[in-house]
Amino acid sequence: MEPNLKLENGVLIVRVDGDLTSTTVLPLRRQLDEYFKSDHATAQLWTICKLDLRAARMIDSVGLNLVVSLLKTVQKRGATLQVATTDQNILRTLAFTRLDKQLELVKM
Repeated sequence: MEPNLKLENGVLIVRVDGDLTSTTVLPLRRQLDEYFKSDHATAQLWTICKLDLRAARMIDSVGLNLVVSLLKTVQKRGATLQVATTDQNILRTLAFTRLDKQLELVKM
């Protein structure tokens, strides 16, 4: 999985090219930690962070932990976390954990 962060029109897009599971989360977590600790993150103006999970077909507890961590970081900044997915399993998981009430589900 190759995570990708880019800023586009005031939106920080975090693209995930595969499942969000214990075997794939570490590179994304490292990239996000590095980004949010950098001066670059503070200087950039964005009010929405969009987590693009359209390529993912599965999310496990470690992936959910990353989503919660990202949600807290984004909210602390006063921004909104949006999640883009069409996978029914991921949508059910977000609903079951009630994360769908804390973030916005969007289409891309």
